Amino acid sequence: MDNQQELFFQAIKAVLPEYQNLALSIAEELGISTNEAYKKIRGDSNLTFQQIIKLSDCFDVPFLYNPKQSLSVTFSYLSVNEDLDMIGYLQNLLDNIKAIKNSNKKHITITTDDIPLFHFFKYPELTSFKLFFWANSTNNTGIPFSSSYISDEIIKISQELHAAYLEIPSTEIWSKDTVTGTLEQIRYAFEAGHLTDNELAVKIVEQVRYCLTDMNMYAISSKKTIDPDHTFNWYSCDVLGSIAYLVDFKDRMTCYNRFNTFNYLKTEDQSYCKQTKQWMQGLIMKSVSFSGQGEKHRNKYLYNAFAECDKLLREITNG
Repeated sequence: MDNQQELFFQAIKAVLPEYQNLALSIAEELGISTNEAYKKIRGDSNLTFQQIIKLSDCFDVPFLYNPKQSLSVTFSYLSVNEDLDMIGYLQNLLDNIKAIKNSNKKHITITTDDIPLFHFFKYPELTSFKLFFWANSTNNTGIPFSSSYISDEIIKISQELHAAYLEIPSTEIWSKDTVTGTLEQIRYAFEAGHLTDNELAVKIVEQVRYCLTDMNMYAISSKKTIDPDHTFNWYSCDVLGSIAYLVDFKDRMTCYNRFNTFNYLKTEDQSYCKQTKQWMQGLIMKSVSFSGQGEKHRNKYLYNAFAECDKLLREITNG
């Protein structure tokens, strides 16, 4: 149990502001001395069941424990509820991203067959369309899409998410169909009458192009901002198998698995995360690198992606 207790305190420390002392926070919440708090953090003194519950509730951090040889994994559920509380969903996502960004050591590895949501959050119309499409896939309202569909508050949170992601070192593994997925969503919405404003449709496709131009810039310099610590690695793999986000804090890991279009299952089960990391490392070994010196392969991929964008633009303007 000592190992789980150590991981539990590491998870609590990760959500605390940098100025807040872990031992003092534990002592205050449990009503114990600072010296006793240090003993529990070091594993010299075990937490009681009631203390675990109290700390989990206070810091919103789960205590994960599986019996030996158990194959079960505990996930928490990050989703949009039946009332389509998009603001709550995005705020929850922002809280997670900020906690990752504020950690001293962190790295995100993403495997995806759709453009990672953090990239299109930079562009309001594209953000609005993607969130509209996701919401419509859950609850078909039959309401045509317009640029006013998403509130200013959602756009603000989305842009905060984009800015926070840029400051987190990351590796992205795209499939050959990653760009096609978003373009097919736009094409379907246009042909099905959900997107009736041709000028708006053109703007959304153009913003997909802007996303790809951003990716090219990140890949050339192997970083997402002028800060060299915000490293970026971009790969392409023909077959991925699943959409996953793995956050590596060096001393622990967290894994997010996407399902039902945009919902996420989150786990801090270290055995599961370790397996996911090994799988991702295996994918990288089979992938083509687009970063740094991978100019030839990157240019070919982007040329084909831009050609698909141009094809869709012609269909919209001629339709």
